[in-house]
Amino acid sequence: MNTIALDNKTYSNVEWYARQNNISVTEAVISVLNSFLDKIKTKEHPKNKFYISPEVKALEVGFKCPEGLSEDYKEEKADALMEKYL
Repeated sequence: MNTIALDNKTYSNVEWYARQNNISVTEAVISVLNSFLDKIKTKEHPKNKFYISPEVKALEVGFKCPEGLSEDYKEEKADALMEKYL
């Protein structure tokens, strides 16, 4: 069994919660921690579902499109490839 250290105020609050719910202090701590961890897991789960490459992440954190960017990206891509290879 592992030990967790709590300050007096936190322990008193947990003890009060345990008395109100007719459970032991240990059960109260486990219940509250599991509830907290479940909330964290649901928040983080969608983020970790897919791998996002560093290049894509860079776009998320401050990439700004050039002002002269046209609506037709295929045309711009074709022009850029023609310039590159011709």
